[in-house]
Amino acid sequence: MRQHRGEEGVSEVVGAMLLIGLTVLGVVLVGITFLSGSQPEEIPHTTIVAGNSTEGHLTLANYGGDPLRTGEYRIYVKIEGEDNLVDRTGNFSEPDGSVWSIGEGLTYDGPGTPERVIVTAISGGGETILAEPKFRGGAGKFSPDPVEPGVTPGPETGGNDSPIQITTPGASEEFVFAGQGQGNKHATMAAQTTLEDVTRVDFIVYRLDGPYNNDKESMMRNVKVNTSDYYVWDDIPALPGLSNGDKVAMIAIAYNGTEMIGCNGRVTTVSGL
Repeated sequence: MRQHRGEEGVSEVVGAMLLIGLTVLGVVLVGITFLSGSQPEEIPHTTIVAGNSTEGHLTLANYGGDPLRTGEYRIYVKIEGEDNLVDRTGNFSEPDGSVWSIGEGLTYDGPGTPERVIVTAISGGGETILAEPKFRGGAGKFSPDPVEPGVTPGPETGGNDSPIQITTPGASEEFVFAGQGQGNKHATMAAQTTLEDVTRVDFIVYRLDGPYNNDKESMMRNVKVNTSDYYVWDDIPALPGLSNGDKVAMIAIAYNGTEMIGCNGRVTTVSGL
């Protein structure tokens, strides 16, 4: 074959261009494969606590996070005397509008006494554990429901995932001092816990504004529990210089031995002085 002058490097250039083209095509095909695949479903984030209904039945309350639609969750219950967890979603009351919304409770009306409860989310053909709420099993002695009637926990109510919540004064209520005479007026603060391993609760109240002074804060250590399972401090004295309209900060701290296991705070306005 006759060789033409100037054509010696054509095959090398063509080969390099083919290799580059094949590389780009491979990258494109890999990208299409990954991007066209089904994306994993998002798992809901929901805080669920155990409480008791007025009849003493187990109630699970959606305490915050994402609402759950019927069919998107399962509730497994271990009954006293049984060995395994069983899907007993059908033994719980149906949520309003088929959506288990924040602040709403589902009540168990099935057989036996529950000892353990697990709530799962159904996603992508599988299940993920959302919560295993603790409660006092046996004879309906469950942890008290932390959701007060008419109050939906959330950022505006001071609600969060802490196992202790301030219940009095309420989220939109003032810090009211009552009594006769300027020196005999007292206010009340109360809190509730969702855990049974709380060994101590402390309350702190102090004036939000103004310089630090020992006389401008009050503390109650080892707050006692009343018959309704509320931690109550009902004789909080008026701090010196405190007036109507002032802001005070309230803090409730829960301990298990020397370990702090929960803390909740709120700022409210003083009245009644």
